[in-house]
Amino acid sequence: MNRLEILEYYARDDVSNEIAKNAAAREVAAAHVDGSYEPRPNALQYPSDVLHFAKRGVTSFHYSVEHWLNPMALTKDNYAALRSGWDMILDIDSKLGVEEAKLAAAAIMAFIEKYGVKNYGVKFSGRRGFHIALPWAMFPKEINYRQARELYPDVPRAVAGFICEKISQTLMQSLIKTRGMKNLLSILEEPPSELSPYYFVEVERNWGNRHMFRAPYSLNEKTWLVSLPIRRSGFPSFRAEDAKPEKISVEGEFFSGEENEAERLVIDALDWASERKKQQPEAKKEIRHAYEDRIPEELFPPCMKIILAGLKDGRKRSVFTLINFLRMCNWTWDEITARLYEWNKINPLPESFLLSQIRWSQRNARTAPNCDNAQYYRDVGICQPDATCKGGTNAITVKNPINYVFRKMKPKMPSHENQGKPVDAVYSCSRCKQPFKSMNGLNIHLSRSHAVTDSF
Repeated sequence: MNRLEILEYYARDDVSNEIAKNAAAREVAAAHVDGSYEPRPNALQYPSDVLHFAKRGVTSFHYSVEHWLNPMALTKDNYAALRSGWDMILDIDSKLGVEEAKLAAAAIMAFIEKYGVKNYGVKFSGRRGFHIALPWAMFPKEINYRQARELYPDVPRAVAGFICEKISQTLMQSLIKTRGMKNLLSILEEPPSELSPYYFVEVERNWGNRHMFRAPYSLNEKTWLVSLPIRRSGFPSFRAEDAKPEKISVEGEFFSGEENEAERLVIDALDWASERKKQQPEAKKEIRHAYEDRIPEELFPPCMKIILAGLKDGRKRSVFTLINFLRMCNWTWDEITARLYEWNKINPLPESFLLSQIRWSQRNARTAPNCDNAQYYRDVGICQPDATCKGGTNAITVKNPINYVFRKMKPKMPSHENQGKPVDAVYSCSRCKQPFKSMNGLNIHLSRSHAVTDSF
């Protein structure tokens, strides 16, 4: 679409009215065709705001799943105070195409209807997927004697995981019937030990704070199709070409639902999540640092400090490295996201690229590349080892950037000059401030005194 066609679309009264109406109490992200966004936080109050943004070059609109008392007042420190509720948006996508995503959407719709959930919304994403909405009105406002608004994102994560497990077999059979087993296996790089439909279809299960999804009736810049709400009766016959801007009409509600309509679904999902947690064998524990919150940047290796200082080349590769290194350093996803946005001010990349990398990493846990991976370190000029990297030798002896951190944190052994003297405690309990000489001692103390399990 050219600029005039985009303006004509968003100038439609029915389109601008619907986008503005559904934006109430939500944070809104306004995106440009190059993937950049208007500054956040942002909001829409009036239909005229939609056209105003379009005149500034905005091509699509995205809503927060969370409802806020004042979206424009959002900072990383006040989410809990400002959050007034949340919707659950099941984001379905498939690299195989729209028809495969449609199979997943149909399976989810059939499953939640068995729980009496009848008033959910469904819409085309504008490219190759679908969104299914279970609005805030459907959920009980108190769960286990806690305000449900405080239980984001735990409750929607549990519900999504529950749904995905329960429809897995049905969805796999549908994919085999449609594509054939041989064709499906040929898509994979190597045959897996256990076949899962989620190798072929993605259903988002992890959300963080200020998570966004494409607004109903927004354009999608990759196809110039509309993110179109679909009547459930018309879903089986829906085709992507039905979402061409010149064909669409605004009708029906995407965010509708009866009070407590999803209560039984939530109860079973939380019971499932609790039982699953009990049954899971204890995972092999990763080495964990002595800091309760996160490892601070002053302990980072030279390569990570160089990335954070700004790069001319290798920025996209370094986003992958940085995200996974920060995750290994026990940074929360909110902290990782905030640090990446800060970094991006000096390393301009499309915000959509950062968000896609974060979302992928949330679903696919990876370590940062090892130090001998030239593509990620030497080739982009960030491998500049210091004494800690070499460990007293002439060669690099750390295998991975996280090993550098643990080496820095490791207490020094007493020298011949001070043998017999106590080694200064270098680890401290963040709860009672008791000092410890070793990480193992601190972890034992946390488990016995504060019932904290050492898990990453």
